[in-house]
Amino acid sequence: MSSSVKLHPISVAFLSTLPKIDFTTVSVEDLRQPDQILDVPSPDVTIERIQIPCRTDNHLIQVDVYRPASTNADEVLPAVIFLHGGGFCLEGQGAHPFLVSKIADEAHCAVFYVYYSLSPEVKYPVAVEECYSVVERVTTAQHAKLLRVDPTRVAIGGDSAGACLSISITLLEKRRHLENKIKFQILYYPVTDYIGSSESRQLFRKGYLLESDLMKLYWGSYLRDENDQHDMIALCSNASVQDLMGLPPALVITAEADPLRDEGEAFVRQLMEAQVPVTSFRVQGVLHGFMSLTSLHSIETLQVIDITTATLRRLFKQK
Repeated sequence: MSSSVKLHPISVAFLSTLPKIDFTTVSVEDLRQPDQILDVPSPDVTIERIQIPCRTDNHLIQVDVYRPASTNADEVLPAVIFLHGGGFCLEGQGAHPFLVSKIADEAHCAVFYVYYSLSPEVKYPVAVEECYSVVERVTTAQHAKLLRVDPTRVAIGGDSAGACLSISITLLEKRRHLENKIKFQILYYPVTDYIGSSESRQLFRKGYLLESDLMKLYWGSYLRDENDQHDMIALCSNASVQDLMGLPPALVITAEADPLRDEGEAFVRQLMEAQVPVTSFRVQGVLHGFMSLTSLHSIETLQVIDITTATLRRLFKQK
């Protein structure tokens, strides 16, 4: 372990239980073990399963819509589209339902939790187009009315690979000349680069959950070929400052003991250079996944949720 980092006791305990895995010899299927559902009191929300057709071929995308239970049946709410992490290959983790329930309840909004198609069964850009289709549906007035959401108050966000997908959507929105549909981005420890050579990638390449060989497995499963490694929509590290101009304001959260830490903070600096309003926090002593993995749930997780929901409440009141 890196001697320069003092880990939170929960992180230390979690790492002590991790099995030793050679990620050069395992498959994605070997890693698809469900995380234990977080056993803490959750806010009172309603959850509705809906299906949204994909813009490319009309196949149906499963989406769970979380709403505060206190809302009236016909109340129109602002919306957050949430894209889960998992290396583009795994389902959401056990703390995701708690996380999106808290966002829905405390920010008083509808959260659209998207079950995008996973890799390697599908490759880039299938998941991007699916998530984009959900954004189109939520931000189009006629559909938003049926969904009981306000299409002028829509944010997008996610953790890790989900944060990468969120950035992909905002870049694609700009490319397709649909800017300003999304008003805000919530990015928890985003992955922005393919392999990378940052200090945090070197410091935490092994023994800190998200190992370098595991990231290679994920990227190899998600991308079609080497050309995709240079695609700006797939990997925002390929985007120029000009490409980032006009993107929605962002809240970026990084984790100290995370190989993705430095690239997330480099993305923050790029957004600043592009004159995109951005607020960033580095959470000390925590690992990648501290927002979504049940075993890493801590007071730091709750504090980041507080920051997120306070930011969203302020944003949604600005209309």
